[in-house]
Amino acid sequence: MKYSFIVPVYNGKKYIDRCFKSVLEQTYKNFEIIAIDDGSSDNSLEILEEYSEKYKNIKVFHEENKGLSEARNLGVSKASGDYILFLDVDDTVDKNLLSTLENVMEKNLDLIKFGFRTILDEKEVNTYTHFEGKVCSGNIAFELLAFQKVVFEMAPLYAYNRKFYLDNKFSFKSGMYHEDFGLVPYIILKSKNIKLLDENMYNYYQTKDSITRNDSYKKTVKKANDIFDYYVLLKEKTKNDKAIKPRIKKIYYSFMANAVINSLNTLKGNDKKEYKNKIKEKNVIDDLLEDTNIRKIKKFILKIKI
Repeated sequence: MKYSFIVPVYNGKKYIDRCFKSVLEQTYKNFEIIAIDDGSSDNSLEILEEYSEKYKNIKVFHEENKGLSEARNLGVSKASGDYILFLDVDDTVDKNLLSTLENVMEKNLDLIKFGFRTILDEKEVNTYTHFEGKVCSGNIAFELLAFQKVVFEMAPLYAYNRKFYLDNKFSFKSGMYHEDFGLVPYIILKSKNIKLLDENMYNYYQTKDSITRNDSYKKTVKKANDIFDYYVLLKEKTKNDKAIKPRIKKIYYSFMANAVINSLNTLKGNDKKEYKNKIKEKNVIDDLLEDTNIRKIKKFILKIKI
């Protein structure tokens, strides 16, 4: 088996047909779908099992509701493909995705990155990346991606070499928000060979309601604290890693520090005060880059404000 699509499903009955159709219509046919029902309370599991009965390359697994991270981790453990791809059930992939990957495949690639389209209320909004099939190390790739100012930490935007993934014991951290942020940049840094493509192959569906909906403030606080915890965990995990060049570590730490500081702006009252204290305690601002005058000024202002 060449490719494994890992599709977590939680109450996704209205999206399953659209999602699975996009995979089943692939022009390259050597693939499997690993569907993980994450304790759905609708009839998602029944729909998935119907697909499994009809198509031999669709496997369905059920677990009690544990969240996206655990569903993805379970999917990885069940996959048999040389490369694994993560696909959210409310999204789709281009029918030529696998054919494109096959056409650019090279020996010993750890990752292949492709672009995505945002579909807003059924209207396509293109998001482009321009890398023209560049092959590079994870260090170089992270620098390129971080400074392109494009979304790159979404897990579904990559094909992962399964052996590379398993050998490094990668896993999504359970019980935390921003799972992709907490893992994908680290995977990039650990990879030796990444191919960067400019083709948009993933269709990310959004609605105006989903963009503007208000999460509970309690959830907002947890999201901010999870970002901070990832910053601490990943900095500790990489500080003695000699495979990551010192200059890239600075970029990486600045990338994470910016996410922490942006999260501060979502908080208020005592929560904001406590978060500021955590930022001071860990000297987060010190990790911000100051390689341009604008960045130097920003860093100076933040030190005064926080």
